[in-house]
Amino acid sequence: MIDPALYTPSKRMRMMTGAFATSSSGSFLVSKEPLTSQSRLPAPVLEGPPTTIPQPDWTSLAMTDQDLESMSKSQLIEAGRMLRQNLGLANQHIAARDGIIESAHATIVLQNVFVERQSEALHAKETKKQSARVRLSMDGVGRHLTSKEWIQKTKDAQDARDAEVVARAQKADEREAARIAKEALEKEWKEAKAAHELAVVAWEEECKKLLSGGSQKKDLPKKPTRPKKPKARELEEPSGPPQEPDSDSDDD
Repeated sequence: MIDPALYTPSKRMRMMTGAFATSSSGSFLVSKEPLTSQSRLPAPVLEGPPTTIPQPDWTSLAMTDQDLESMSKSQLIEAGRMLRQNLGLANQHIAARDGIIESAHATIVLQNVFVERQSEALHAKETKKQSARVRLSMDGVGRHLTSKEWIQKTKDAQDARDAEVVARAQKADEREAARIAKEALEKEWKEAKAAHELAVVAWEEECKKLLSGGSQKKDLPKKPTRPKKPKARELEEPSGPPQEPDSDSDDD
C-alpha cells in the first residue's frame, strides 16, 4: 500500500504526463513538438444523471414519529428493508454523479493544457525572430548591380547590420559593468557590516568598563549607528567635475 504522504503533486504530475504520452489522442499535449492546426482534442462527452439506475422512493421521509409508533413489528421490518434499498439506490446515484464530475474535471484539465500549448505556439509565432537578411530586389524586377540605387541599398543594409553588432556589444558591456558594480557593492556592504559589528563589540566593552567605574547609564556613549546599505548609483563616478568637500563634513 502506497503511503498517501508520499503521493505528492509532482508524482501525480509525472503519472499524468506518462498517461498522456501513451495515449493516441493526448500525446501531443506532452510532446516537445510545436502544436499545429491538426492537433485537436477529442470532443467532450456530456453526461447527464444515470437513467439505468432506478430513482429512490423518498416517501418514507414524510413519515412521522406517530406513524412509526403505530406500526406493527412486521411493518417496521418492511419499512427498514425499503429504507435500506432506497439508500442503496441513492448511493449508486451518488457514485455515478461523482464519476461524471471527475470526468468533467479531467476534461477541463485537458482543455486547459491544450490552451496553454496553443498559447505557447501562438507566442512563438508572434515573437519569431526576423531574419537579418534584407531583400535588395525592388518592385520584383531586375536591377543592375552597378547602379547607384543598388549600391546605396546595399550600403544601407550593411550599415544596419553593423549598427546591430555595435548595439549588441554595447549591451554586453553594460551587463558586464552592472555585474562588476553589483559585486563591488556587495563587498562594500559586507565590509561595512563587519566594521559595525566590531564597533558594537568595542562599545559594549567600553560601557562595561564605565559602569564598573561608577558612571551612570545616561553618561554612556551612544551605540554605533548601523550603516545604511549603499545603492548601486553611489558607486558610479560623477559626470561633472569633482567638487571640493564641505569644510564641516566628517573626515572619520
